[in-house]
Amino acid sequence: MFSEAVVQRQARVYRALPEYRRRLHLLGKEPAESVAELDLTSYEYQVFSQNGEDGVLAEIFRRIGVADGSFVEFGVETGSEGNCVALADVAGWRGVFLEANPDCYHHLHHKYRWADRVTTMHAAVTPENVQDLFAQAGVPQRPDVLSIDIDGNDYWVWQAIEAYTPRVVVIEYNSGLNPDERLVQPPDTPGWDGTDFFGASLGALVELAGRKGYRLVHCELAGVNAFFVHAGEAGEFLPPEDVRRRGPNYYLGAFGHPPGDPGRRYQSV
Repeated sequence: MFSEAVVQRQARVYRALPEYRRRLHLLGKEPAESVAELDLTSYEYQVFSQNGEDGVLAEIFRRIGVADGSFVEFGVETGSEGNCVALADVAGWRGVFLEANPDCYHHLHHKYRWADRVTTMHAAVTPENVQDLFAQAGVPQRPDVLSIDIDGNDYWVWQAIEAYTPRVVVIEYNSGLNPDERLVQPPDTPGWDGTDFFGASLGALVELAGRKGYRLVHCELAGVNAFFVHAGEAGEFLPPEDVRRRGPNYYLGAFGHPPGDPGRRYQSV
């Protein structure tokens, strides 16, 4: 009935759960009293995340404490994989998953249709509607974590969020771009075509984060997501300049996306 890959994934998840539960038991309302290692790389751990995001988020919230255990994630597809799926399914956090693809949303909706702590919305998130969607979903003004992964306009959507101040933001970045440059795909760019032309450089996101009051605390090994913590709570992390920059290392195999149309240009910000 199921492919061998699905069966193997299921076995991996069940093997990972005990260690993830151990890490969850370390979380509390108050920040941790001590931090053994500021660099978050060795805390990466995978249960339902694509890469090591599950472990990084657990360690971040061990250090800063959990407020109300709330999340918002968009670009979560079917809900079988995502940055907040373990928080919803294992930790019991309350939150909202938004997905634009109708086929993916069908599975996402049915997975969580009986869940009393998880809301799903079928919507394409844009800079113009993101705050209205948050209001419709009852997102708290200060959720614990916001995860943005929409393969393109991530920068512009985060820039448009002004009425909400997540404590932690996880956002996809283009690790193939020079991290010292501030480059972003133009906001009218069509949907991602599977090439290396997409999103924003790390430098652009760091600059935007600074304007919004956030500090870079980690770039994951795979070179997919960057993690930002609100500056008022970021004392127990590496200084931003010491956070290691990563190039494309998808699937931890040094893979990147194929080159895009050389005539397309990024916008400097």
